[in-house]
Amino acid sequence: MIATVIEFFRKIFAGNDFLTLYVISIIPIIELRGAILFMPGMFLKGAADAFINTYIGMWCCIAGSTTVILPLILITRPLLKKLKNTKLFAKFAKNMESNLSDRAESAYNEEEQRRKDEERIKKGKKPKRKYSTDTKKFWGLFTFVAIPLPMTGAWTGSCIGSFLDFPVWKASLAVFLGNIVAGHILMAIAWFLPNEYADIFLAGFAVLAVALAVMLAYSRGRKNEKKRRDERAKYATKSEYELAVLQREAGEDGSVIIKKEYIDKHGDRHIIIGHDESKNENIAGKDDVI
Repeated sequence: MIATVIEFFRKIFAGNDFLTLYVISIIPIIELRGAILFMPGMFLKGAADAFINTYIGMWCCIAGSTTVILPLILITRPLLKKLKNTKLFAKFAKNMESNLSDRAESAYNEEEQRRKDEERIKKGKKPKRKYSTDTKKFWGLFTFVAIPLPMTGAWTGSCIGSFLDFPVWKASLAVFLGNIVAGHILMAIAWFLPNEYADIFLAGFAVLAVALAVMLAYSRGRKNEKKRRDERAKYATKSEYELAVLQREAGEDGSVIIKKEYIDKHGDRHIIIGHDESKNENIAGKDDVI
């Protein structure tokens, strides 16, 4: 499998292995992690310059994945905001934004840190040394990218950095340094991994990526459901909750939310919510929200 992919790209780039690695590492999903795992099939370990070529190849992978860092940090958030205002991509953009916001929160959660400090104080211990918010965000993002697992590379790290609300250069540096650490770890694995096991290792890496994606999706679904229940508990009726959600979303994209109440001929009270003043006569129950 690895040999087939390598030959495909080698033909495109006239047999230049370093350029091949550079370009492969830019491709999302493959990026630095996948590109480095291709190296055992590109540089013969028995050759005198094998280690030097492997080390240079690693830096080509780092350079390729670094190419996307700054553009992604700058455009991810504004792009998703624009896509949210389109009919075709609105749902995708909202889900992606929510996912990235959650992962940014996991990289640095101020509320969680405050809770831990309060627990330490209750136990008679001193809170941990306070660092600036930017410092905590920097090390959180760096650690996320430095761990060489699927879906923690430059693409994901940069998109998360776009949602961390701290200086662009700090987010870029955190992803870049994390990439270097991940690159060295993976290069060591690629160097000591026997060539005959390279395909098995790559297949295992792909399976791990799928497993992590499923676990993250399940975990995020549970977390979002709990968040909805907690928010819903703050309101007396479902209608009030739905109205609050719509008003929040309207504030984000500049829409105007219209709320109307009326009593039908049976004496039932109805609430209509929408983006215009049109009235839906086919509401079935009380306090319906449309």
